[in-house]
Amino acid sequence: MKNLLTLLIFSFCVSSFAQKKVLTHADYDLWKRTATKPEISHSGHLVAISVITSTEAGDGYLEIYNIANDTKHTFFNGVNPQISADEDYIYFLQKPPYEKLRKEKKDEVAKEKQSKDTFMVYEVASGTIIDSIQRVKKYTSSDKRNEFLIVEKYKDLKPENKNDSTTVKETSLKEIKKDKKRRLKKERKEREKKAKESKEPADKRNKTDYTKEDYLIVYQPVSRTRDRIDSFKDYEMPREGTGFIYSRKQGKKKKDQGVYYYDSSTRTSKTLLENAWRYKDLSIDKYGKQLAYKVAMDSAQIDSLKFELYYQKDLNSFTRQLGYGESNIKDGWKLTEKRKADFSENGKRLLFYIQPKMEYTMDTTLMEDEIAQVDVWNYKDRMTQPEQKTRMSSLERQSATVIWDTEKGTAKFLNNYDVQDTEWDDDSEGNYIIYTNNDKYDISRSWEYPWRADYLVENLTTRSKKFIINNSGSSPIRNPKNTHAVYFNYDTQDWHMMNLETQIGENLTKFLQVSFADEDDDHPALADDHGFGGFDKDGFALVFDKYDVWKLDVTGVLEPKNITKTGRQNKITYRTENLEKENSDLVTYFDGKLLLSAFDHGTKANSLMMLGTNGIEPLYEVTDRNISAFAKAEKTDALLIISENFKDYPDVEYLTPTFKKPLTNMNPQEKDFKWGTVELFQWNAYDGVPLEGLIYKPEDFDPKKKYPMIVYFYEKYADRLHSYRAPLPSASTVNFTYLTSNDYVVFVPDIVYKDGHPGQSAYNCIVSGTEAVEKLGYVDSNKMALQGQSWGGYQTAYLVTVTNKYAAAMAGAPVSNMTSAYGGIRWGSGLSRAFQYEKTQTRIGKNLWDGLDLYIENSPLFHIPKIETPLLMMHNDEDGAVPYYQGIEMFMGMRRWNKPSWLLVYNEEAHNLRKMKNKRDLSVRMMQFFDHYLKNEPAPLWMTEGVSRDKKGKQTGYEFSREKTVKK
Repeated sequence: MKNLLTLLIFSFCVSSFAQKKVLTHADYDLWKRTATKPEISHSGHLVAISVITSTEAGDGYLEIYNIANDTKHTFFNGVNPQISADEDYIYFLQKPPYEKLRKEKKDEVAKEKQSKDTFMVYEVASGTIIDSIQRVKKYTSSDKRNEFLIVEKYKDLKPENKNDSTTVKETSLKEIKKDKKRRLKKERKEREKKAKESKEPADKRNKTDYTKEDYLIVYQPVSRTRDRIDSFKDYEMPREGTGFIYSRKQGKKKKDQGVYYYDSSTRTSKTLLENAWRYKDLSIDKYGKQLAYKVAMDSAQIDSLKFELYYQKDLNSFTRQLGYGESNIKDGWKLTEKRKADFSENGKRLLFYIQPKMEYTMDTTLMEDEIAQVDVWNYKDRMTQPEQKTRMSSLERQSATVIWDTEKGTAKFLNNYDVQDTEWDDDSEGNYIIYTNNDKYDISRSWEYPWRADYLVENLTTRSKKFIINNSGSSPIRNPKNTHAVYFNYDTQDWHMMNLETQIGENLTKFLQVSFADEDDDHPALADDHGFGGFDKDGFALVFDKYDVWKLDVTGVLEPKNITKTGRQNKITYRTENLEKENSDLVTYFDGKLLLSAFDHGTKANSLMMLGTNGIEPLYEVTDRNISAFAKAEKTDALLIISENFKDYPDVEYLTPTFKKPLTNMNPQEKDFKWGTVELFQWNAYDGVPLEGLIYKPEDFDPKKKYPMIVYFYEKYADRLHSYRAPLPSASTVNFTYLTSNDYVVFVPDIVYKDGHPGQSAYNCIVSGTEAVEKLGYVDSNKMALQGQSWGGYQTAYLVTVTNKYAAAMAGAPVSNMTSAYGGIRWGSGLSRAFQYEKTQTRIGKNLWDGLDLYIENSPLFHIPKIETPLLMMHNDEDGAVPYYQGIEMFMGMRRWNKPSWLLVYNEEAHNLRKMKNKRDLSVRMMQFFDHYLKNEPAPLWMTEGVSRDKKGKQTGYEFSREKTVKK
């Protein structure tokens, strides 16, 4: 009877697993994710979550939750939700159906005639959509005031015939004028004159049901009124004001029409200026009272307009020219064209920016084809030409600051043009400014790390300026009172403070026995700190060691204090949460207690805890998953959190001190698919170092079977035991979920390194781990493969030169020749890669000339003759991190020695794939490659015969070859 029961249970399990589907490449489009960070209202009563298809090839939805009423409403394809300040409305955009838009693009419908988003207004009280506006580009609303919002609308489509009613005519100020006409019949001439002076947004363009250009709609949700502003050029909305500033263009004429202020209370516009040639960089203070904008009065020099800065304290005061003429700014200086003026939070300061006029010696009469296009590299340049190119935008913005005191009507000039950055307090209201200067260190940035800078502080009252921190690898962080700054000193490996008034500093942690630098760091450079946790409500700075949170008195009077106390003892890493919208440097409190995350190094689970007067207490404690908070209601104790593990998608939950409620269920289809499991695995490397890794197995795993195994790696991974892995097209790496669903075992080992020997270190950890897994008995030792991207791609390419254990290997963007890569340029930053090799990830620890033997030892290119493992590579032609020619060097070497190898080069793609079509293609080709070598599947044509240039884009080569194996 017992045996019969066992057989029945086994049969049921087999049947259950058999009913589940195996993941295919066609299933990626089923998976959903949040489009943007979910919204939670100030009171915590409302939550809005937009969900889209992860591949963006399909339709999504918006879910609106009323926690107080326990209701949920769902709207098709809703994105970009915004909860109104009074919580009476929720605004969002509704995207057109995916297939409809896809068909329009396929049919080559003109872009302006394609379907557009619709602006929707959801009323909380009724739980319904009460209004909508079609053909919308975007909308702008405030989270502090609710009088109005601005909708940017595409031009209307002209009706094809008189019976066509598809175009919605927007209510405009024309209706307002009609009302006035009925009330003020006898004063018609006076009204027309007044309308001309006020330049109301509605004008003669409203005679038709369509416009030939985009326009603005000023929408008032309470009354549902819509005022239209035609020919708009730019606009700026305050956070708490009842009006906004905007400019208009003059149709097809080159001259701008003017700059205006719209008042939502009267629904009228006031002309600020109309007699200039150009208007740009509109600014408005937080309360919508003070205005500033740049003006070019003269059009004579169209290629280099001379801009002036206009300022208006309020609508009833006269306009002042703050930045005009050399006498008012500075002799030989001009307004910075690339930066707009900024108001401080309280509106007492207006900051604007100036820079020296550049004098050029080039003969302006020369034509373009007579001017040489040449980059001049000079060994004395602080920045290489590529670095200057990547930083061109910031270099153009480099400027000195002028502070206009809006109350006193006076200006202060800050002589800070020669520094790289001017750092204010968050509100631009403080008395101290910190400047960054890295002139002395720019050249050495190519080979030194951490990157250094000098910092100086200026007292705006005394105008004294003094260097306070020199040769620092980290930037100072101000305390909320703006009296002190704290920073991590790489050289002492301690936290220091600096008094901004006295410019006297102090080492705050020098007498503590615990390390605040990463004690596990294995790079040949000074270790990074464990992190800064923010400032608490009393102004103390919170910093981390590996496990605990410490409280530091920024004045240096009180001794440092370990406030979590037991982290190191229990092997739990505590960290603060920083969820404050207004200031991310402030820690978050929940139920009157400090909110903490707690990572258990034993279970690899992450929980939420609270620290109060009675010590640490659990808020949401787990042992088999990750819990993390990402949003908090501003005025109440309500959190939005996610809960995940390998089997459970990180859906959103709502949490209070006494209440927990799951909100989303984004991927219910997962239950229909064969999934997998993951477990922590431990072993010792060849040199005896204890290591951890992860083993992913099929859901219906049978320990008596022999499975093919793919080994994936990238530095350390074991702490991600409880991370969910959605089945998605690959940007560069294997997908664990797809593999387990298709009966692969995946092994992910942690790697530790020894300076100078990154390749041998990888062998020491990865191959020893592979052999340890083999001993478990369920892996087919003849069917194992390697896969890695970038740093993992390099290690893959290296390993196949020192072992023949693996049947196949795939390397994404691998460095193959460290001698040629060493001095190359990272195109994203313009920096040489030398610092990587000497100080950071590559871990050689020496320059090329002092350590040439190490560069050769660790370069796969020089050891290609030893390779017997078939190698697939991906290296894209716009890779800014690892030079594309590194993949070419490896491939050409493999080809020269007749080693089975393939190189996938995705055009106009970077280090990792960005375009979904290419991600899909890589996913198919990579798995065809592995299936061939690890599952004896037929080889596809692209492997056996290739895809010739004339077939590119016309034939994929996915079809299986008649040849069972790759031709040698």
